[in-house]
Amino acid sequence: MRLIDTHFHYDFLPPASRECFKADIAQEGVEIIAQTVRPSGFVEIERENLPMAAVGYHPWYIDGNYERELEIFREALPRTRFVGEIGLDFAPRRLDDVPAETQIHVFTSILDAVRASSQPHILSIHTVRSADRVLDLLEPRLDSDKGGGLGQNLVPIFHRFGGTSDELTRLIRAGGYISVNPLMLRTKRGRAYVSQVPVDRLLLETDLPHEPGSGYAAEAVSAEVVAALRDTVAEVAALRKMDEAELKNALAKNVEALGI
Repeated sequence: MRLIDTHFHYDFLPPASRECFKADIAQEGVEIIAQTVRPSGFVEIERENLPMAAVGYHPWYIDGNYERELEIFREALPRTRFVGEIGLDFAPRRLDDVPAETQIHVFTSILDAVRASSQPHILSIHTVRSADRVLDLLEPRLDSDKGGGLGQNLVPIFHRFGGTSDELTRLIRAGGYISVNPLMLRTKRGRAYVSQVPVDRLLLETDLPHEPGSGYAAEAVSAEVVAALRDTVAEVAALRKMDEAELKNALAKNVEALGI
């Protein structure tokens, strides 16, 4: 059965390791949605013919060149169904680097481009201390007449969600999903959310590698990805008092429903 890592930082892998990494995970039945942190980074990895490459603009990587990066985003958007990593980070040290108003400008520009697109897109969204603001910006842009979720042009996935229960409820009502990784399961709040959210709104992720680097060995990263996904399935199944096979089947249906 397929295991889909919906949030993997492919652009953090050194180019020399990538082919070996892809071969390794394919042997294990694992597939990735390859997140990028800048639109220009998407253009670079796009040349590798990845089946699920996402065009993103991570709030940590916004700099003075952001208007040009947004132009690249708009040009690239018709070439993929996947958008990420995008979002807002209102942690104080991140706001020192990129003010809230700049982050919001970039994020809303991305949402408006997606909303105007003729094809549906799946968004992987960063929401550190900002889930309420992200939802405020998302909700007016969703196809509420279609009941949220499937069929709308914009399907939000909150990656490694750590907000409030009220924010989680808003996300689910808006047709959104959460993607779960081992770090989320280390917190009491994360475990509670994974236990309570409807099973048809759960997805898997690893958020690996954790930062760009030239020293990553393909074999080590692929082994870590496979282990993280399998460990997450085991822990989520235990938390929800489900059989692992039953959970894997539910997760497979979720990605199928999204056309992944």
